[in-house]
Amino acid sequence: MSKRQPKHTKPVLSEQVRNALLTTLEKHLPLGIQGRTLDDEKVFDILVYASVNGTTIETACNELAGAPSGNTVREHLGKALDASRAGVVALEEDLNAVLKSQVPAGLCKRFGRRSFEIGIDLTDIAYHGQPAKDDHEIRRGKAKSGTTHFHAYATLSIVHHQRRYELALTFVWADESMEKVVKRLILQAKTLGLRIRRAYLDKGFCGKEVFHFLRTHRIAYLIPIPKRGKSGGIRALFVGRGSYRTRYTFNADTKKAYTTDVIVICRYPKGRYGRHKVEWFAYACWGMDQIDLHQVFDLYRRRFGMESGYRQMHQVRARTTSRNPALRLLLVGLALIIYNVYITLRQVYLLLRRYGSRSRCIWMTLKRMAWLLLRIIERLMGVEPIERVT
Repeated sequence: MSKRQPKHTKPVLSEQVRNALLTTLEKHLPLGIQGRTLDDEKVFDILVYASVNGTTIETACNELAGAPSGNTVREHLGKALDASRAGVVALEEDLNAVLKSQVPAGLCKRFGRRSFEIGIDLTDIAYHGQPAKDDHEIRRGKAKSGTTHFHAYATLSIVHHQRRYELALTFVWADESMEKVVKRLILQAKTLGLRIRRAYLDKGFCGKEVFHFLRTHRIAYLIPIPKRGKSGGIRALFVGRGSYRTRYTFNADTKKAYTTDVIVICRYPKGRYGRHKVEWFAYACWGMDQIDLHQVFDLYRRRFGMESGYRQMHQVRARTTSRNPALRLLLVGLALIIYNVYITLRQVYLLLRRYGSRSRCIWMTLKRMAWLLLRIIERLMGVEPIERVT
C-alpha cells in the first residue's frame, strides 16, 4: 500500500518578497530620482522600512547605515512629488495602477463571470497644520486625535474567500461631493471588468446624491443612516418589537427633500458584550427586496471584514509631519500595497514547524511578513551601531 506523500511548497524568502514589491513599484510608480547617493530603489527601500516599522522617514534613515540623511530623502521626494491638485491626481492614478496589478490573475478572470460584493470606506488621518497649496486639501470632521482637520481617503475593496483585496484608492477633497468620490471608485473598479452584486458603504456616504448615482447605475446598496441627536429624525422609526421595511424622507418639508427605502433592524443583545438594551439600526437601501430582514444585519457585517483591513493598513503605514498631500497619499498607498502583498502571500505560504513526527501549520501573519522585509533591507543597507554615551 503506497504511502500518502505530503504536499511541499517552496519556501518564501525575504529577498523574494522585497524584489516582488520593488518590481511592481518601479514599474507602475516611477519617481525619477537620480541623486549621487539616492535612486528609486533606495528610496523605496527606505519608505518600505519606515512603513513596516510604523515610523518616520527620518527615523528610518537614522537606523539604516547605507541611507542618506532624512533631509536628503525628503528633499528628493519633494521634487518628485507635486503637491498641487493635479500632482495628487496623477499620483493617485499611478497608485491605482499598482493596486490593480496586484490582483491575482485567477481572481481577475472571475470578474467577468460572476458578480462581487464591494465595500467603500472612508478613513481620516489627523492633520495638524495649514494646507500646503490648496485650501481644499483639508476636510473638517468630528474631533479626533486633538484636531478637527483631516486628510481623507476613500478605498474600494472586495472580500473573496475571506480575503480582502484593495482595488482602488482616492484622495477626498473638501470641495467635492461624496457622489464624485463614489463615482471615481466605481469607474476604477469597472476598468478591471468587475461586476458589482451589492455595495456596502460607510455611513459617511449617506446622502441624496450617492443614492441617486447608485440607483441610476443599477447597483444594489446598503448604507447605514447616522443617528444624530437624542430624538427625532431617523430615531422616530425606532418603534415596535421587531425589524421592518419602510420609507423615510430626508430633509422633509424642504426643497432638498428625498425619499428612499429604509430597513429598520431591531436586535436584542441578551447580555452579549455586556449589552442588555434593545439596539436599533437603520439602513438606506435599494435592490434588497429579496433579502430577508434577519439577513440584512449579517450582510452588512461583511463590510466589517473589509474595514478590519484599515487596522492592519495602519500597522504598516509610515508616519510623517509633512504638509505635502502627495507624500501623505504615497505613504497611505504604499501601506495598502504592502497589505495586498501580505494577502497574496498568506493565501499560498504558511509557517511549518516540526516536532519530531508531528507538524504544525501556522498561517503567515502581517507582522511576520514585515519582519521578512525588515531583515532583507537591514542586510542590504546595514544598521547603524548603538554607541555608548560617556
